[in-house]
Amino acid sequence: NGYSGCWVDADYGSVSQKWLLIHSEQATKREQVTFYKNLDKNITKELKALGQLKKKQFACAVDAEQAMSDFANQCHLLGFAQSTIVKEPIYSGRGRPKKDEKPTGYHYLIDATPYADLEKVKLAKLKVGMFILATNDTDNTDLTMVALLEHYKSQQKVERGFRFLKSPEFLTSSIFLKKPQRIEALLMIMTLSLLVYASLEHKIRESLTKTEEFFPSMVKNKTTTKPTARWVFLKFEGIDTLEFGGQSFITGVQEHQTRLLKLLGVLYEAVYS
Repeated sequence: NGYSGCWVDADYGSVSQKWLLIHSEQATKREQVTFYKNLDKNITKELKALGQLKKKQFACAVDAEQAMSDFANQCHLLGFAQSTIVKEPIYSGRGRPKKDEKPTGYHYLIDATPYADLEKVKLAKLKVGMFILATNDTDNTDLTMVALLEHYKSQQKVERGFRFLKSPEFLTSSIFLKKPQRIEALLMIMTLSLLVYASLEHKIRESLTKTEEFFPSMVKNKTTTKPTARWVFLKFEGIDTLEFGGQSFITGVQEHQTRLLKLLGVLYEAVYS
């Protein structure tokens, strides 16, 4: 599906890891536009940083050389045709020094001639569309490249779930808690609610896909096999319980609701019958 990758053994923070270096064709096409768009901007940024470095005064030539070396290593796009350390005298008075006046000391400045390094640009371009997935589950022989990538992509579902927990639709009013125990208790309730919500949504989508049935979409006059649980909740509004003669009757159940309840099972049908 446009992905390629390779495993790399790594050690990060004294923890043995396996890194999966992945290249995405879709991400490459998307990010190349941004890469060329920002190329001039990033080169200008490095030139500006060089200008600031050249204004800095160093106490000795060694410090200046080290600073230039560190800066050159940090530059992703610039190269340097030459770099020299300029020794300048320091005089005690202001203005032009007197003839034959001896300096009180010296400071050192950096002078460098930059250019756009095409090899660095080429290397930076190779990184476009690349990303790393890391795991410390190094003993799991069943963890394939495809499986790790799928686990990574499925994180979006969890993130969407926590976004739902923080939305006004879930919490109708603000809650202020001080005690850690109460905060933990609320978090437990919210997480459990999200688990139920996600489980129901998965069951609904799986049932619709297996039976090739459809549910009304959020787009008018369209249907879908992947409705969100929240949308299903909204489509189940308008169902009422009528109490008459000591008996209870469910009213307002529509055809698409009946079909979905049947797919979900007898337990769900019993609630609305």
